[in-house]
Amino acid sequence: MKDLLLSVGCLLVLIVPWGIYEKYSFDSIDSYKSIIDSRVIPSIEREDWDTAAAAFDFIAADWDSYKKISAFFVDTESINEVDSVVSKVYYYIRLEDASNSAGEAAYLKYRFNFLHENESPSPSNIF
Repeated sequence: MKDLLLSVGCLLVLIVPWGIYEKYSFDSIDSYKSIIDSRVIPSIEREDWDTAAAAFDFIAADWDSYKKISAFFVDTESINEVDSVVSKVYYYIRLEDASNSAGEAAYLKYRFNFLHENESPSPSNIF
């Protein structure tokens, strides 16, 4: 019985922080996707580069803190892939390249969806 309680306790120590992280992650990623859809891509299409840069600056700054926390829960390959796309969008907006920045912003939204699916506490992600 003692071993069972110890096993359950260890499992809870792993699952509870992951559940808290998932809530934080869902809110952050949902915010990023919303900003991309409502502000970044429309600003790029209008070639309003100041608004696009201001909107994306929030994502870029918040992503830096998000990825430090995510390193404990998600594999680094997924984080690095999203980090690469964030950098591309950031510089394409600075270069005022409409086609590349809009395309990479749409791809970034897709990568955020993929990242969230890979970090949710499911049996395939736990084991």
